[in-house]
Amino acid sequence: MEENKEYNENLPQEDQKVPEIVKEEADDKPAGRNIFRSIIIAIIILVIIYFIYVQMRDGAW
Repeated sequence: MEENKEYNENLPQEDQKVPEIVKEEADDKPAGRNIFRSIIIAIIILVIIYFIYVQMRDGAW
């Protein structure tokens, strides 16, 4: 098996090296909120499109 030199389970966790991406992207909380908002907006848009489609199908327009 390939040995990972940055991680050793016998050393305390404080002594382990942290990947660079963790240092660069330390605060991802705003991105998580934006994903949630984007999903809600997408659902609302799909519901609006669906209701327009139903109205056109029923001949109301």
